[in-house]
Amino acid sequence: MAAPGTGNELRDTPGRLLLGWAVLMVSLVILAWRIHLNSADYEWTEYPTALGDTRYYTPLGEDDRYAPNLRFPGHESGLYRRSAEPVTLDDATMLKLTLESTGKHLVYQRAEDFGSSSSTSTASAVYLKSGENRYVEFGARKFYPPYVPKVGP
Repeated sequence: MAAPGTGNELRDTPGRLLLGWAVLMVSLVILAWRIHLNSADYEWTEYPTALGDTRYYTPLGEDDRYAPNLRFPGHESGLYRRSAEPVTLDDATMLKLTLESTGKHLVYQRAEDFGSSSSTSTASAVYLKSGENRYVEFGARKFYPPYVPKVGP
């Protein structure tokens, strides 16, 4: 017969496994909670294109076609809306330029127009995103107010 204290002893293995599992789950919950509270600290991915941008175009003033409402650094005089309906352009080929003056929208330019002239010149159009692959074009004045004859002296 074996001497006392030798052979199979109860080591409480299931209890240790359960305790280790509980510590792991508690630390995972605490990490997820910290990420949720400080999510801006953990988001570092930023694309130079329009992929993922959800700040869609809303009118910047009374009528963007007749008033130069789009202003951003380099264009304090403002730009006019040039397209009545949004145009279809690929999000992956639209490059970010800057935020417009109100800070609500990002200003984009087509990749093929970016290197040809200065990135904020009035010769090349700039765009505000109005939906997935949909853009509103801004640039030099294109629309003119309807003619209203003046009433007598």
